[in-house]
Amino acid sequence: RIMGGQGVMQTLPPITAGALTTATLMYPVDLVRALKMSSAGGNSSVGALLRQFHAAHGMKGFVTQGVGAEMLRATYMRVSKFFLFPIMHRAMYGLEPSQGSALTKAAAAAVCSLPEGLTIAPIETAKIGLQLDKNNVYKNSMANFTRTTLQTRGWTGLFIGYFGVAYRQTSWTAAYFATLNDFQKASQTVIPDSWVNVQRLAGGMAAGIFGSVFNTPGDVIRSTIQKRVLAAEPKVVPFTMAMPARAVGEFFAEGGRIVASKGVTGLWTGFPFKALHLGGSGALLALLIPVFKTAMGVAKE
Repeated sequence: RIMGGQGVMQTLPPITAGALTTATLMYPVDLVRALKMSSAGGNSSVGALLRQFHAAHGMKGFVTQGVGAEMLRATYMRVSKFFLFPIMHRAMYGLEPSQGSALTKAAAAAVCSLPEGLTIAPIETAKIGLQLDKNNVYKNSMANFTRTTLQTRGWTGLFIGYFGVAYRQTSWTAAYFATLNDFQKASQTVIPDSWVNVQRLAGGMAAGIFGSVFNTPGDVIRSTIQKRVLAAEPKVVPFTMAMPARAVGEFFAEGGRIVASKGVTGLWTGFPFKALHLGGSGALLALLIPVFKTAMGVAKE
């Protein structure tokens, strides 16, 4: 139960509305972010990457290529974290999130992000596979990509770079929820009291950017692994109990190769776009979810 005697399921419609709106508005930024991060092992400029993408998909590709996978992934993961976070915080500490500390919020957010990372991994693989599909082999279809991957790589092929996905989701979610309230309070010292929505936007933007500092290395490594594996000759790799440990080792080994090639800053390749993407997403979610909750008569937490 939540404040006002309402059931937790009543929070789903406004959270879903906010998440879907955010995913739609942020897709073009996500596309540029994906192209830049997947090139961490090379030296292509953003301009060169955009020209290559345009040559392969045309102007419409900037708003359509992989959009289905991105809408599904982005909406689902945001609904998951914002729906589960207050539930997890109450379960772990018996307190509403507004009554918790930065540490309790970070812990609850980290735990609630675990199922999210596992379930979005196949969608994440499909999304980057479509965005990097220069020859339009999959016809911009997530179903075509998934079917082909299952045939040529087995079901484990849908979890390429999974450890990076899990790290990325957990680090950003924990940092965002731990600091959102503090950043929103800080925004009140410089933004007039009557500009509540601007305060929400500013606080959400700051918390989203803060989270991206921790999130970016995982996303850079994950994107690079996925790009390299998807470009290689496909083969079926059966699951074994040793595979998770190998995936962790591969993650750090790929990170080491990036550092050796481009220095430590290579792990933050594309950070401006990442910060814009997650900062913008954090700002929109901090604004839209409360707005939709108020419009639908749902309690704030």
